[in-house]
Amino acid sequence: MRTQRLLRAAALAFVALAFGAGAAQARQVKLGHLAPTNDPRHAVLEKFGETVKAKTNGALEVKVFPSSTLGGEREMFEQAQAGVTEIALVGGVVSNFFPAWSIIDMPFLWKSNEHLRAFMNGKIAGEWSGQMGTKLGVEMLAFLERNPRILVSSKRPVKNMADLKGMKVRVPNIKVYTDAWRAFGVEPVPMPAADFYMGLRLGTIDGMENPVEVMAHWKIYEVAKYLSLTNHMHSGFFLIASKKFMDTLTEAQRKVLRDAALEAQVALAKANAEGEQTLFDELRKKGMEIVEKPDVSAFVEASRKVHQQYIKDFGQPAYDEAVRLGN
Repeated sequence: MRTQRLLRAAALAFVALAFGAGAAQARQVKLGHLAPTNDPRHAVLEKFGETVKAKTNGALEVKVFPSSTLGGEREMFEQAQAGVTEIALVGGVVSNFFPAWSIIDMPFLWKSNEHLRAFMNGKIAGEWSGQMGTKLGVEMLAFLERNPRILVSSKRPVKNMADLKGMKVRVPNIKVYTDAWRAFGVEPVPMPAADFYMGLRLGTIDGMENPVEVMAHWKIYEVAKYLSLTNHMHSGFFLIASKKFMDTLTEAQRKVLRDAALEAQVALAKANAEGEQTLFDELRKKGMEIVEKPDVSAFVEASRKVHQQYIKDFGQPAYDEAVRLGN
């Protein structure tokens, strides 16, 4: 009995050393993202927090801040660099800090989410992820994919690129997006995610592009009627952690965070894929007119010069590998 008590005490001491003494000494960890609480991102990140708390014996307690509470994507990225915000879910803004990642947002480069996933699981993406820690002070915990980006318009249905003429289309404040939509012949309007609903409502913009989950969960059907399934980009989110924060953790705690991030990656992909058709059905019921198969041939042709414009940022080998994986 005495031997069993000693073994149990030793085991408890190991847990306390690895993860902290328990919930009474919990360390608060902020996690920011842009989406409202009814978006699948929020549920997945809440589950991430629950997993981290459980598997660190309460030593780390993740509080999720939705709806741009901690700021826009650029602000959250910079906060993570400084160690002010420990974890953040950010999108293509990462390419503003690490230009090679602009390859993800190349229009009409990726044939499917599976195609993009194959690249992100490859050697080149792995090397870039490692460089982010040393060059930028953030660690990429996981890449969370989205449904394809599509176009919504309050002005008229978009059946081909010519229908965009004269439109002002909201884009994220990311250079590759402004360059891509300028190549498509429109006036791109960089605007934070928190503002595009009101922009459509007031007529400041005529259109906006995002995945279907944004169109549904952010109630875009209230301010725009026409949806066009352009599928022009297969993008995603970077779940990043401050390196300053990660360096203060035990190796066991870092492993918990990384493992939980990979679980979140799988969970969001599953939620988006399973819910996509249901969301389109809901949008139709809300009165949206959906152009199922727009003619994207002119978009594809215009995209080629965007690819060439940015190839200096990610390099010909990465581009060739991306193309190869899609064949």
